Amino acid sequence: METKNRKKIEIFLKIAKKLNEIGIIPTLYGSLGLFRIIGDFKECEDIDVLVPENSLKKISDLMEKIGFATKNKEKNIYEKDGEEISFQKEEDENGIIHAESLKTTELEGAKFKELSLDLYLSFYERMLLDDERKKRKDNQDQEKIDMIKNFLSKNKISKEQEYLEGWKRCQADFENFKKRQSEQQMEMIKYANQNLILDIIPVIDNFHASTDHIPEDQKENPWVVGIMHIQKQLEKVLSDNGVSEIKTEIGDNFNPAVHEAVQADTKETNINTKETHKIKKVVLKGYKIGDKVIRAVRVIVE
Repeated sequence: METKNRKKIEIFLKIAKKLNEIGIIPTLYGSLGLFRIIGDFKECEDIDVLVPENSLKKISDLMEKIGFATKNKEKNIYEKDGEEISFQKEEDENGIIHAESLKTTELEGAKFKELSLDLYLSFYERMLLDDERKKRKDNQDQEKIDMIKNFLSKNKISKEQEYLEGWKRCQADFENFKKRQSEQQMEMIKYANQNLILDIIPVIDNFHASTDHIPEDQKENPWVVGIMHIQKQLEKVLSDNGVSEIKTEIGDNFNPAVHEAVQADTKETNINTKETHKIKKVVLKGYKIGDKVIRAVRVIVE
């Protein structure tokens, strides 16, 4: 049953492509349209298609060109290789189907419109009021109504689960977004004053250059004490902003990640060898904010 219905779908798609070429987007409806949505369906009798009323003459010419014979000209029914396709005007007298508001689907290069299950339900419930159709179709319309309701009932649970899972994913994504934003904000705050800090560091270098050479007998002098106090205040400004000195001692191994060699006290001019070099002298202190080096320690290596 399903294989035969799928064959009908393939025929419809081929015809839909041809209709698209002449500016018509057909609407697949009826049993075959219902099969495309819910999948589980007995063999459909024919292919029911809705089209604008003013396009029926064009469709008649097209069907003849692609090898379909006219089975019923008045009802716009065509046949080829035992497959029937029926074209009806999309202007619905019952006011249930509004072609302009239907969803357009594109499948295998063919554009066509489809009815929603709610529309199918309304359509077949309305058909139950047609006594003549009821005699002709027996209980088929009621079977379709029951099938649609059963499908909607089962699908409601899966849809609710789908929405719940989607909500959980959105919530997790939002939490991750907030975490990233918080981390980025912290990084921005952390490094916002970096330029100012880099301007302060040379001033501290000058203080160190001066205070490191003060004679012992001068260190208690009031003006020296004042200078030392200013130096400590500047060092506290760095500390309060997360800046720490990169501790380096004479004899430490040279580490290119935190050290910058300004002179190599060796016959080898290239210090970037596998040989381990030792720090002979610290020329200028280095600093970092957290793990980020903002100025490498300038050293002489041996």
